[in-house]
Amino acid sequence: MTTRKPWDHGNRTREDRHYGRQHQKLRAQLLATEPLCRMCKAAGRITAATIADHIVPLAKGGAPNDITNLQPVCRDCHQDKSNADKGHRVKRRIAEDGWPE
Repeated sequence: MTTRKPWDHGNRTREDRHYGRQHQKLRAQLLATEPLCRMCKAAGRITAATIADHIVPLAKGGAPNDITNLQPVCRDCHQDKSNADKGHRVKRRIAEDGWPE
C-alpha cells in the first residue's frame, strides 16, 4: 500500500478539488463579514480567522461552494477540527496562565 503525500492531489487542479475562483470569492466574503475565529469566540478567546473551513467536510458529502457550509477559523482550530474529523487525538491548549484549558 502506497501512502499519498499531503501535497500530492492526484494531478487534480484546484477547480477539480473545489478550491477554484468561486471558493476564493466565498472565502474572501466570509472572512470580510466574520473576521474572528468562530470556534475561539465560542470558547471566549479573540483570534483572527485565516481559514474558511468546511463545516461538513467535502469527503463526507459537504457542499463545496455553499457559504452556509463554511465557517471562519484560525489555524489552530482548523488543525484541531481536522484531527478530530480524522479520529486523531486533539492537542490540549495551554491558557495564558500556564494551565490547560
